[in-house]
Amino acid sequence: ITESHAIMIYLVTKYAKDDALYPKDPVKQARVNAALHFESGVLFARMRFVFERILFFGKSDIPEDRIEYVQKAYRLLEDTLTDDYVAGPVMTVADFSCISTVSSIMGVVPLGESEHPKIYAWIERLKQLPYYEEANGG
Repeated sequence: ITESHAIMIYLVTKYAKDDALYPKDPVKQARVNAALHFESGVLFARMRFVFERILFFGKSDIPEDRIEYVQKAYRLLEDTLTDDYVAGPVMTVADFSCISTVSSIMGVVPLGESEHPKIYAWIERLKQLPYYEEANGG
C-alpha cells in the first residue's frame, strides 16, 4: 500500500484498540472518508499547486492567483469545521491528514487568524497532542 490515506485506514483498522480514529458506523465513516477526499482533492491539490513552482521550477515568488487558490481552500476548510474536528466532534485519521497539509502550506501562504478562527482553534487542539511537534515540525 503506498497511498497515505489507505495506509492510515489499514493501520487503524488493524491495530487500534477501538474505532474512534476510523469509525465502523457507516455514517461516521462516510464523514471521515469525505474529509480525507477533501484533503487530497482540495487542500493537498492547492499545496501542490504552490509548492511545485518552488520545488520543481526553482521559483521563489508565488503568483497572486495561486495564493487566492489556497485562500479559497482555507475558506472551505473554515466552513467545513462545524465541529471540533474535520469529520465531527471526535478526532479521526482525517484530522491527521488535513493538519499535515495545512501546517505545511501555512509556511508559504499564511492563514489569517481573524478570518479563520475555527481553523486556528482546530490547530490549537491538535497542537496539544503529545506527538504533534514531531509529526508536524512544530
